[in-house]
Amino acid sequence: ISTRCVPNLEFQLVNPSTQVALFAICVGICTNIKNIRWNVYQGSANSSANITLWFLFNQMISYENIWFFGSNTSNFTATNKLFRDNPQINLWRFEVVYTFSFETSSSALNFVINQSPYNGSCSIDPRNGTTSTLFTVSCPNWFDEDGIKDYAV
Repeated sequence: ISTRCVPNLEFQLVNPSTQVALFAICVGICTNIKNIRWNVYQGSANSSANITLWFLFNQMISYENIWFFGSNTSNFTATNKLFRDNPQINLWRFEVVYTFSFETSSSALNFVINQSPYNGSCSIDPRNGTTSTLFTVSCPNWFDEDGIKDYAV
């Protein structure tokens, strides 16, 4: 699978038109797993303190098996509807919590929505043709703050 987004040190870029599919693997003594639970958080960047505040996404139960699948398994999926229906949220955290007989263990990944490129336009020449027509597609002046990793037509 080819990479379409380049991660930064704290956040993975995620395209809001794609789903997030995550899996967790217990390493070590894993015979007494009592429960697995995925939690979703929305982030708020506090630029003056240079920190991100995380708040539990309060609609997880309402959207179980609609946006979220596998919340109590090692394989978890959040569909793109999560991102599309919450465009005001740019920072997301997905956390898995393993509960054992006498302890809990957790791990999390942080994601930032990859913002769309802007300022450009595209043209095609000629405008009409057949399957044997050679078309030229030109898309100048696009700017992407995250950098352009790939193009698709």
